[in-house]
Amino acid sequence: MDFLFTSLIATIALGAGLASLAGVRAFLPLAIVGLLGRLDIFSTIDFTGTGFAFLESTWVLALLLTLAVIEIGGDKVPVVDSVQDLVATPLRIASGAVVFGAVLAQEDTLVLVVGMVAGVLLAALAHFVKGIIRPGATVVGGGDINPFLSFFEDLFVVLGTLALALLPLLGFLIVLFVFFLVYRLRRRRRRKYGGLRILRD
Repeated sequence: MDFLFTSLIATIALGAGLASLAGVRAFLPLAIVGLLGRLDIFSTIDFTGTGFAFLESTWVLALLLTLAVIEIGGDKVPVVDSVQDLVATPLRIASGAVVFGAVLAQEDTLVLVVGMVAGVLLAALAHFVKGIIRPGATVVGGGDINPFLSFFEDLFVVLGTLALALLPLLGFLIVLFVFFLVYRLRRRRRRKYGGLRILRD
């Protein structure tokens, strides 16, 4: 049973999944993980005695929850969502590094550093996917569909974070899903530009 919840593989899967979710919402995964760590509900989330114990402190939790609410609210407002996405890009990437590092805090320094670098890459990749899908939906739906997409993103991040705390290995599925979306988007883009080349010729 340790393999499913507290092994290094499970911890890496947890960090990878959380980092991917951080690419969608910068503060929500951190806030939920910090709260779960403070409440000590799941054995998979424990920052006690590590450099990431600050995530469980009252003022950090209050700040993260406030920023999460601002990010969620701003993402529902036309124009504001685009500006916020631009501003939030480095924050989401940094959040991916922090949340991956936090769950690996009990491991060796090398594993922690590699995990934080992977967190940066996964958060950036998830943010990249979101940055392509949302503008496409805006063009198709004239912007009316964006609040609904935003709501489902919120739901995905909240439920995904809780599911990962329950079963960390689900993190690999989230990462695979992100890579699948990247593959689909690149394939669609290749097909589109291939069609334009034929038209030019």
